[in-house]
Amino acid sequence: MSLIRKIRESIITKWILLYYTFFFILGSYLLLQLLLTTLQFFFYGDPNQSVTIQGFYVHIDDVPHQIWDLPQFHIAMIVSAITILVLIYFFLKLTIRSGVFSFLGFVRVKRKDRIWLLYSLFILICGILLREYAAITSEILITVDSTTEKILVILGLGIFGPLLEEVMYRGYLLGKMDHILASKHRWITIIATAAIFAVFHFQYNIFELLYIFGIGAFLAIMRFKTGSIWFPIVFHMAGNLYAVFRLIL
Repeated sequence: MSLIRKIRESIITKWILLYYTFFFILGSYLLLQLLLTTLQFFFYGDPNQSVTIQGFYVHIDDVPHQIWDLPQFHIAMIVSAITILVLIYFFLKLTIRSGVFSFLGFVRVKRKDRIWLLYSLFILICGILLREYAAITSEILITVDSTTEKILVILGLGIFGPLLEEVMYRGYLLGKMDHILASKHRWITIIATAAIFAVFHFQYNIFELLYIFGIGAFLAIMRFKTGSIWFPIVFHMAGNLYAVFRLIL
């Protein structure tokens, strides 16, 4: 075996490649959202308005708005999600060449594993009740003035956001880690993907981050147990859609 091949197949090299590729994907997603949101104000906004983006707030004529309260953000989120999904596909195409969708978990759920749908429904209901009655949630405001804006919020936060996050965390990252670890020590993969998933939602408070970590761990377990990413996607979309409808209706 040549030296180049040994380096390419070494465990350290695989971890380094995963680290850089995953955070390149994640960083690209965040930067693309910010860039597209900014460009919409630049090209289509009122030239007499003063617009400044600071963290999760957009100041329009010195009036602060939460970024997810703006239709520009949801348009950017949809376009960014589609772009990054394509990027993930081509990244995997370069490394595994075939079977990209099955690697990500887009396979049929076996009949014996459909019990996980009931488990996920129970967890989802518990999560909804916790958020409804526990006074520990962050205040998120979304105001919509038209049907078009409602559709954008539903597509951005309820459909494309959860889809991309599941493909990134329970598809790409989980699949790559499990491959490097040769399907052993899966608890490491479960904890690591859940922790990164929680940190990605850093706009929330510590109690919500712990809740998100638990949800991330449950979704990773469900992905391993069923061998499919479909249930995690459905679970994630259902939770987000509930929150979205509660805010806009």
